[in-house]
Amino acid sequence: MSLLALGLLLRIVHPAFAADTASACPATTTAADFEAASAAGVAAFADLDIDALNKAQVAGAKALTCLSEPVGIKDAAAFHRMIGLAAFTRHDLAAARAEFHAARRLEPGYAIPESVAPPGHPLVALYEESANADEGELQAVQASAGGWIVVDGVRGSPRPTGVSVIVQRFDAVGKLDNSVYLPAKAALPSWAVPPKAVTRKGQHTGLIAATGGTALAGGVVYGLAYSAKLQFEDLANPVLDSQLPGLQSRANTLTYASWGVGAVALALGTITIVTW
Repeated sequence: MSLLALGLLLRIVHPAFAADTASACPATTTAADFEAASAAGVAAFADLDIDALNKAQVAGAKALTCLSEPVGIKDAAAFHRMIGLAAFTRHDLAAARAEFHAARRLEPGYAIPESVAPPGHPLVALYEESANADEGELQAVQASAGGWIVVDGVRGSPRPTGVSVIVQRFDAVGKLDNSVYLPAKAALPSWAVPPKAVTRKGQHTGLIAATGGTALAGGVVYGLAYSAKLQFEDLANPVLDSQLPGLQSRANTLTYASWGVGAVALALGTITIVTW
């Protein structure tokens, strides 16, 4: 994961931060480290300490890159808010609005504390306005080599293309492999890709295979039912009287089951023909 992703984030947040991304992760970080950076950034904004806010962004970005734990929904929202605050200080209202919307979609009940911005402050107005921002289309995402994808703390969530998101990949046994801040409209990383579209030909191939397999299973079940019936009626090699009720019940059960499987095969065949 990448330092490239980290560098991209920092260049978007503030061009001067790119120089701080040269080194690899000295150690893994925790969700608490990530949360602490966001909290420090908010506190810095409240204190009008822009330098401290910038440093908090760098710390948050590095913590995200080196995470060993999943990002929770509230922590993702807090990070988006911090990035929005930084954009606000640069008078980039469009970026701030988008980040605030990304935060609000995760934590809609959150309100800007008066200690950060009092009622009537332009920041509060922008934050409220961001509720109606366009988040773009929803893009389904899956892991490219097994496992699963978490978007802004939600497993299996689609990625809104119009706002930034935090994307994480977990392998098949639940180990966190990658974490990245993905800006709005940015291409997905190679390990998080859209599911392959199923073509009409592919759908028909699947239906044909399902129809054939179901019909075959129905034939097998019917064959077992017929065999039980012959055994029940075999006078040359009669079974014990005590076994007759069980044998009859088995023959009837298998017959009914074969009818049910056959009905499913017929339905699949009809769908295949109708949708051809």
